[in-house]
Amino acid sequence: MRARGSGRTGRFLRGVIPLAALLVLALVVAAASGRIDLDALRDPSSWLAPAAADEAQATVVRVVDGDTLIADVDGERTRVRLLNIDAPELHHGTQAQECLGPEATAFLARRLPEGTTVTLAFDREREDRYGRTLAGVYEGDSLVNAEVAEAGLALPVLFEPNDRFYAAVVDASDDAERAGRGLFDPASGCGG
Repeated sequence: MRARGSGRTGRFLRGVIPLAALLVLALVVAAASGRIDLDALRDPSSWLAPAAADEAQATVVRVVDGDTLIADVDGERTRVRLLNIDAPELHHGTQAQECLGPEATAFLARRLPEGTTVTLAFDREREDRYGRTLAGVYEGDSLVNAEVAEAGLALPVLFEPNDRFYAAVVDASDDAERAGRGLFDPASGCGG
């Protein structure tokens, strides 16, 4: 029969205990010399790097198209791309205007006129490859991204890894399709 403290466990503990004691001694010396802020150590939230804010307040400056707007965020003009929707495009340069592009833009402009206060809610990635801020745009408790889809003026699109608003947009788009609104209206000429 082995004596207590022998074997692998005993060897492990014999090595760890002196290291732990040395670590405690080093912390005591550092605290006594003022090199460690003990109050900060007592607050676990200070152990982590501050997370980026999940939301920002903004004021709408103007609507660019059915899924993009310019907003004033902390005094800076910011181009905001509404996450998880893809609205028909307007004519830009050599890009042709898509079916219901003007209607999607007009809908968003009516919904968020200049001066409207909105909340930008962020997902995992905050900017796209064009430097636009990616966000769910809330006016009050209403997710405007989903409202555009519910009007049938945008389709759901998943910008991985940003999926925070995707389910709400899919549900709204399904409602539009069932009701035959916008892109899903056979009379629109959009192929819906």
